[in-house]
Amino acid sequence: MGDYDQIAEQYKKYGEQATTDWELGHKTVAKLIGPIKGKNILDYGCGNGKFSIYLDRLGARVVGIDISDSQLEVAKRDNLGSVAYLLDNDPVIEENYLDYFDSAVLIFVLCEISSKEKIISILRRINKLLKKEGGLVILNPNWDKSNGKDFMTHQMVFTQNLRPGCKVTTLLKGETPIHIPDFYWPKNNYLEMLTEAGFNNFEIFEPLALQDGTDWKDEKEFPPYLIISSRKI
Repeated sequence: MGDYDQIAEQYKKYGEQATTDWELGHKTVAKLIGPIKGKNILDYGCGNGKFSIYLDRLGARVVGIDISDSQLEVAKRDNLGSVAYLLDNDPVIEENYLDYFDSAVLIFVLCEISSKEKIISILRRINKLLKKEGGLVILNPNWDKSNGKDFMTHQMVFTQNLRPGCKVTTLLKGETPIHIPDFYWPKNNYLEMLTEAGFNNFEIFEPLALQDGTDWKDEKEFPPYLIISSRKI
């Protein structure tokens, strides 16, 4: 997993101007959640809170959880709404939020984990925090369709011989480029792990950019993201 404690401020600046992330990734996730106003939503692996704040502004009651103290410090500092931010090991989570959330999101989280067992453990934990038939939306880079492709705000560094669990790198563009070390998991692996953790009703989305006058690059032909929507059984 990338050391986000060391790049918290730098990553925040990137996220504020990451057009590809927002237009094709985050906004698609928000649509898949469905009506947001008044919902209890878990942003697991919330980082600096940019998506938590977005959901808060849309009227959700948001809890953001992360393992990084530095990322949460940035999130709390910039929190002008009512988002509750918690460290991943805070006992309050299991004490107060079992069967609580209407929906949960995992945005660029599972792609940072090298172990199937760890991913399944996280998915099972989220399952316990969701209400019955609560929704989970996962957003990850789409290596199967976009290996080596160059997008407006990031580049997926070409990796030969993609295989489950192998290391891959995403280059985040900006004033100071950031190399993000990730791990490749194909769609079928994610579906298998979600099934084992108690989810079903899968839908797959791979958004492409529209001809809307934006200075898109490979986004017009190659989908940057693999987005999976599912339901707690």
